[in-house]
Amino acid sequence: MRAASPAALVWALGGLLWGPGPSPFPFPSLLPGPGGGGRPAGLPVASAQAVWTAWLNVSWRLPGSNETFWSAGENGIFGQDSPLRRLEGVVVAPDGRHGLNACSPFTNFSAAPPPPPPSLPAVTAALPWAPTPAPWLALIQRGGCTFSEKINVAARRGAAGAVIYNYAGGTGTDIQTMTHPGTGSTVAIMISYLKGKEILHRIENGYQVTMVIEVGKKHGSWMNNYSIFFVSVSFFIVTAATVGYFIFYSARRLRLARAQNRRQRRLKADAKKAIGRLQLRTLKQGDKETGPDADNCAVCIEVYKPNDVVRILTCNHLFHKNCIDPWLLEHRTCPMCKCDILKALGIEVDIEDTAESFQTSVSNEASNIPSLNEEDNHSETASSGYASVQGTDEPVPEGPAPSENDNLQLVNNTSQSPPVGELPHLDNPGFEADEVQDRGVKC
Repeated sequence: MRAASPAALVWALGGLLWGPGPSPFPFPSLLPGPGGGGRPAGLPVASAQAVWTAWLNVSWRLPGSNETFWSAGENGIFGQDSPLRRLEGVVVAPDGRHGLNACSPFTNFSAAPPPPPPSLPAVTAALPWAPTPAPWLALIQRGGCTFSEKINVAARRGAAGAVIYNYAGGTGTDIQTMTHPGTGSTVAIMISYLKGKEILHRIENGYQVTMVIEVGKKHGSWMNNYSIFFVSVSFFIVTAATVGYFIFYSARRLRLARAQNRRQRRLKADAKKAIGRLQLRTLKQGDKETGPDADNCAVCIEVYKPNDVVRILTCNHLFHKNCIDPWLLEHRTCPMCKCDILKALGIEVDIEDTAESFQTSVSNEASNIPSLNEEDNHSETASSGYASVQGTDEPVPEGPAPSENDNLQLVNNTSQSPPVGELPHLDNPGFEADEVQDRGVKC
């Protein structure tokens, strides 16, 4: 059977004497755990995801003097592996100017309070009436070795905590977090260079410096698990929304482009059909189009010559066949008067195109009524004019010339008012004048 360790006996005796409840020891964290060492169970430890500040109350006085000075402030930071608890004790610096970093295993703290006599049994030393050693804190300079080595050297010399002051670089007030795994239940904090040199200067001048360490505030790191999760989810949502919008926009553009291409192909097919129904004519010597006072082709700005093949549109305007055919395939209107050959020839447009034009006309109904009426008049006049042009190719039977009385009767008939209930027919005066002029020339 294995013998119980002294630490286990102390814990067992404490449980028999005082029972369950808070420990009566003034510094229960100094007692080893039931396992024989290490940090006691349930003791809070500083987390790597947060930074805990340390509130320091530093007091100093000369031995034998009743005058005490003190200063307090949130001047320290707990180590990442340090237990979070209150600690009070005398501040002791290592011996020698070259041993301030406590990196050597032979570092000595001669000013530390003496430990209990080794002859006192462990069980007796743990009793309330037994003398307890005064806790003390080791003041150590940063550098030379790891934080864990410094803290363990101080702990082996009997220090309850380690106060490490920073490098001399920077502004002198910089404090950084430190990690020190394997230091057990030893409290470790870091203070600034200026604060550490101030305490060290007072110790060297013979003052007895006492420090009370209180747990300060918790400052979470700027990027913890929740922040990473939130940023990741936000990034995923924004990326998904951007990709979704891009897909929707591309699909819409593709659909509109395909619809526009289909519409253009249908319109070109209708334009070819309409062009095939337009009249072709070969000019001859002596035609008025080849005369010196004739107009030029509006597309190529060239004069008409004999044997030129021209195409006559529904609005009686004629152009070179090779000039006007490509234009009509793209625009389907006369270059001069913008007459639509599809409407003039009565070629029906596709239902989808009609619906689109209907929606556009409904939105602009109030502003487009006059233009629509003019367009209808253009079409009607152009149709009548195109019919008259087609009639010119047919042989005209010779007959008696109309007399002045017939012309007068024709004018009287056209000047009569329309019957009640019918709207008067409004012809385009511009095209009407062209027709009258053409008729006069033909006559």
